[in-house]
Amino acid sequence: MIKRRSEKGFTLIELLVVIAIIGMLAAIVLASLNGARQKGRDARRLSDLKQIANQVALLDTGAGATAFVGCTTAGSKVYTCTTPDLTHFKDPSSPSNACTTASSATCEYAVGKNSLSTASPDSQNWEVCTYLETKSGPLTTSGGLVYIDSNGTILAGCN
Repeated sequence: MIKRRSEKGFTLIELLVVIAIIGMLAAIVLASLNGARQKGRDARRLSDLKQIANQVALLDTGAGATAFVGCTTAGSKVYTCTTPDLTHFKDPSSPSNACTTASSATCEYAVGKNSLSTASPDSQNWEVCTYLETKSGPLTTSGGLVYIDSNGTILAGCN
């Protein structure tokens, strides 16, 4: 008579194969999530640029240009502006350096008067620059610098 094993359960090999498959699937999911995170941060950056323009528009009474307070040097970080209150506008990836016209990676939003290299922005003459990680929104860039100016227009590049 033949003896049959009546043990129930999985062998070590079967468990290792399942763990390996789960590991591969997790790696694929994490790789695809990275692109989604970049697009999400870029959407936030574009939204922040529009909100910054709205904040500055509220400051502009039309009677004359109102000088920004707190961010008066050329290429200042936007979150240093206290008038208009732009203190809560920080890049979502938390870089330490402000954007410049030569930035090639994420950077903090920077502000200048008509260009980043000019100091003392005011409510009628200003520009805010940031860096997009991916092709995002209505821009035809494949990532890179973008800016919004006192006209409220978001454009590729940075002056």
